[in-house]
Amino acid sequence: MTKGYLIIGSIMALQTAFLFFIGLSAGEFPFIALTPLSLTVMSFCMHYLYPQFKDKDERMRMIREKGIFYSYFALLTFFIILMPTLGLGVIEITALNLMYVIASLTIMTVFISMVIMAKIY
Repeated sequence: MTKGYLIIGSIMALQTAFLFFIGLSAGEFPFIALTPLSLTVMSFCMHYLYPQFKDKDERMRMIREKGIFYSYFALLTFFIILMPTLGLGVIEITALNLMYVIASLTIMTVFISMVIMAKIY
């Protein structure tokens, strides 16, 4: 099963690289490429986490709980930074592109925090 996550992550990484290349070649930041990027990160994190998660024990439950707990505060920090930045007009971004950014940050933050918790515990 872990090889499946690695294969899917590699395919998604190639797709993400292609989308970033095409978007940047057109002279714009490709916000649409953030979703495959977050799914790439998720696949590689699940490749690392699967051996710990296949055993439904107390350690797995603690990794998930602590990962979600710390992700909550990281996401609050992202929102605290994004709101004044958008409100003051420091960056101009459409609502759809903002949703791409928020969704991608959410997915990546949750899974990266679980990997960090797995390394700690």
